[in-house]
Amino acid sequence: MNGKKLLSFHARVVKDINEQVVLKLIQENEIISSSDLVKITGMRPSTIFNILKELSSRGLVSFFGKGSSTEKGGKKPYIWKLNREAAYVIGLDIEVGEMTAVILDFNGGIIARRIIKLDIGRNVDELASTIITVVDAIIIENKIDTDKVLGLGVAFAGVVDYQQGVVVMSSILPEMNFPLFEKLSTLPFPVLIENNANAAAVGLKWNGNDKSKRNYLTVLVEIDKNVSGLGIGIVVEGELYHGASFCAGELYPHLPTLKEILSTVRSRFSEGKILKDYVAPLETIDIELLLEAAKNGDEIAKLVFSMIGNIVGQTISPAVALLNPDTLIITGIVSEMAEVVINSVRKAIEMRVLSIANNTLNILVDKHHHYSVAVGAAALILEDYFRLPFAT
Repeated sequence: MNGKKLLSFHARVVKDINEQVVLKLIQENEIISSSDLVKITGMRPSTIFNILKELSSRGLVSFFGKGSSTEKGGKKPYIWKLNREAAYVIGLDIEVGEMTAVILDFNGGIIARRIIKLDIGRNVDELASTIITVVDAIIIENKIDTDKVLGLGVAFAGVVDYQQGVVVMSSILPEMNFPLFEKLSTLPFPVLIENNANAAAVGLKWNGNDKSKRNYLTVLVEIDKNVSGLGIGIVVEGELYHGASFCAGELYPHLPTLKEILSTVRSRFSEGKILKDYVAPLETIDIELLLEAAKNGDEIAKLVFSMIGNIVGQTISPAVALLNPDTLIITGIVSEMAEVVINSVRKAIEMRVLSIANNTLNILVDKHHHYSVAVGAAALILEDYFRLPFAT
C-alpha cells in the first residue's frame, strides 16, 4: 500500500469512527443538539455538520427541532435524535415448549411481542429449523423489510460460548456443545447467541435501568409446576462479565418447584379467595394461574410469591456479598408481583449481608417481566451495533 492509499485508508477509518461516536452519543442521549456534539467530541462544527448530514442521508438520524438559545443569544441549536424506523432487531427467548419473541426498533422500543407455544425440536437441526420458521413468520406478520433487520439475538438457559455461538450445555436439549450459530447461518442477517440471564442484563442497559448504574446483577427466576431455575447476569463497569468459561452467574442452586412450594401451604388454601377452589387438583396450578390469583387479591397466592422471594434472596445473598453491586434487578414472570417479591428478597438479604453493603443496594424489577429475556436477546444486536470500535 503506497503512502497516498494509506493516507486515504486512515482518513476513511477516522471518518467511520467519528460517525460511530456521534451516532452513539445520539443514542445515549435520546435527543442532543449539534452544539453539544461539538462540545462533547471536540470536533469542528463543520465536521459535526457533515457527519449529521451523512447519518441523516442514510436514514439513521432525524432532525427533531430547534433548541433554546444560550443566555448570550445566538442561533438556536439544531436537535437530533435516532430515526426509530431506520432498522429493527429481533430477540428470541428459547424455553422448553415455547419461544418468546420481540421486535425492537432502532432505539430499543418494543414494536411487537409474542409468546409462541410449540415443540422446539428434539435436536439442534430441528431447533434451528423451528427458530428460522418463527423468525420468518414474525417478520412477515409485522411487515418488516428484511433489509432493515440488523440481526437476531437468541437467548438460552445454560452455558453459552457467545464468541463461537455454541451452546455448551443446556436443559433445553440433551446435546452438548451444539453449534447453534452455524445452524442459523442461512438467515440473511447477523445472529448472536447468549445465556438467558446475561441477555436480560444487556436488555436492562437499553430499557429501564438508570444509566448511572454501572455495577448491577440481574436475577432471572424461573419457577413453575415441575421446573425451577435461577441465573445471574453480572454487569461490571457497564460491561457484561462472562467468566473464564462463560459460567459466571451459573449458581445451579437447588430451588424447589412451584408444586413443592404449594404443598407447604396447601392446608391454607381454604383461606384464599381463588386458591380455595384448587385444594384437590394441586397439579393444575401453574405460575400464570398463581400470578392471576395474587393480582386479584388472593392472600395465599401472595404468600407463595413472598416465599419465592425469600428463596431467591437466600440463594443470591452470597453473590451480593461478594460483588457488592449498586443495583439488583429481578426479572422473569415473578417480577410482576413487584412489591411482594422485592420486600421478601430484601429481608432475606438483610439477614445475610453486611448492613453497610445492604443499605446501598437498590432492588428493582424489570418492567418487561416475562419478555425481559427476549428483549435482552434483541438488545444484544443493538449493543453490538452501537459499540464504539475502540471500546473494550
